[in-house]
Amino acid sequence: MDEKKFKEIIQFAIDKEIEAFNFYTGASQNAKYSGGKELFLSLAKEEEGHRKLLENLNMDKVSQKRIEKVPDLHISDYMVEVEMKPSLSYADTLRIAMKREEKSLKLYNDMKDSNTDEDLKKLFTLLANEENKHKLKLEKVYDDEILK
Repeated sequence: MDEKKFKEIIQFAIDKEIEAFNFYTGASQNAKYSGGKELFLSLAKEEEGHRKLLENLNMDKVSQKRIEKVPDLHISDYMVEVEMKPSLSYADTLRIAMKREEKSLKLYNDMKDSNTDEDLKKLFTLLANEENKHKLKLEKVYDDEILK
């Protein structure tokens, strides 16, 4: 893969991680309860870590990372999109967050599948796995706190 295309792909992924960081930071500021604030701040921190990984990309480190199998509760699969607005309930914010992670997971899996470079495949598999962890975390919270 040529260097220009590689840099464009990485910049696109960085932009997505910044967007996710901003979403979770905003969600933490709008959360009314400390548990919600903590959840969204921890997700923002993880998204920031993904951005830093991409900005300081070391393919040797990426290739050494172990990818865990993450279960999928499929809760977000059955949700309709919720419109983003300033005064969202905690449940609606969780729904939006789950759908965002679902889309990020699909994006990284699509990027993995559309590349032939093995290092990029590993990177996108790693990023998809991280987004899947976020989706699982959100689905568990939703299941425990909203669907109970």
